[in-house]
Amino acid sequence: MGILSSLRAVRSLPDLVASSTPYAPQRVEVSSPWSAYPSHLNQVVWPDLVGLENVLPMTRLEAMAVPAVARARRIICGAIAGMSLHVLRGDDVLPQQPTWLDRTDGAMSPYHRMLWTVDDLMFWGWSLWALTRAADGAVLTADRLPWDRWDFDTVGRIVVDGELVADSSVCLIPGVDEGILWNGKNAIRHAARLLAAADKAATTPSAQTELHQTNDAPMTKEARADLIADWVAARRGENGGVAMTPKSIEVRELGAANEHLLIDGRNAAAVDVARTVGVPAVMIDASPNSASLTYSTTESRNQELVDYGLAPYMSAISARLGMDDMCPRGQRVQFDAENFVGPGARAVAPPDDGGPTPTRPAAPAPGDTAPVPPGAAPQPQENPR
Repeated sequence: MGILSSLRAVRSLPDLVASSTPYAPQRVEVSSPWSAYPSHLNQVVWPDLVGLENVLPMTRLEAMAVPAVARARRIICGAIAGMSLHVLRGDDVLPQQPTWLDRTDGAMSPYHRMLWTVDDLMFWGWSLWALTRAADGAVLTADRLPWDRWDFDTVGRIVVDGELVADSSVCLIPGVDEGILWNGKNAIRHAARLLAAADKAATTPSAQTELHQTNDAPMTKEARADLIADWVAARRGENGGVAMTPKSIEVRELGAANEHLLIDGRNAAAVDVARTVGVPAVMIDASPNSASLTYSTTESRNQELVDYGLAPYMSAISARLGMDDMCPRGQRVQFDAENFVGPGARAVAPPDDGGPTPTRPAAPAPGDTAPVPPGAAPQPQENPR
């Protein structure tokens, strides 16, 4: 592919994706700076050549290199994954819970299944689970499929490992937006540039003191070195840091690096990242007002995190898992935030979606199992309902 063709492909990528799906899933394909798809080499070559930094899609690796993003991700994904899921009918928790809620049959634990599901929603806006079902359609197992194993085709159907899959064999979980790799790339890249500038200032600091010669008398290299050494030794000595210079030398204070770059600028960038990922700025140790860092109790801090940071992800997941293809009509799924928030916790879950009662086939004969979708581990299980 030539340079002009790659340019056209990169510029048209958002429109091409938007025309096929409501959101904008992106992939890391060939690691080449000339590829029309995002890669770490794209970020190096394209911006330098044609200034496309804000046009190219961002990679997850690039975003996670920003400390504010990494901290927000750990808080959001870790907190939600640590909460239990429950199936309720009305306001009552069912005495017998479906087995797929708190177990998986793959290599990933239920905690990590939920952690990486939230990670998918945060960065990409979509997540996909592979399901196995009993003969009556009840879900037996559910395992999260890695993001790079599945995609949408041109008409929105799901493709896993290059093959179309049946809708009943997967659970597609939509997020609340297109993901921060699409919506937040400008703010994240701004934070990355400030981080790089601060690193450059730290590794190559500007001179803070100059011993300025006021006459034209020549000084050898050795004489200059001795003058600087004597000055530094005197400043570090036991005489209160008092030093003396000859008449021909003037001491000039040049100051330090700009605080607005090293402190205020990075803090403002972290606040923008917090707004992008949707958590209170104080949760990632960034705030335009230091007074807002104080909480009356840990419960109020955690409750604010749930209300304003975690609730959108939790609601998206519980709403999808509560649909009639995952739970029977009249049942709903919610996260239990009691242990995270403490006394007075409020559940984060939308009401049951309702809809017609699904038609269930007869119960399977002993030993019967449902077809296994790609990526799921086949194990015969009893119908949990």
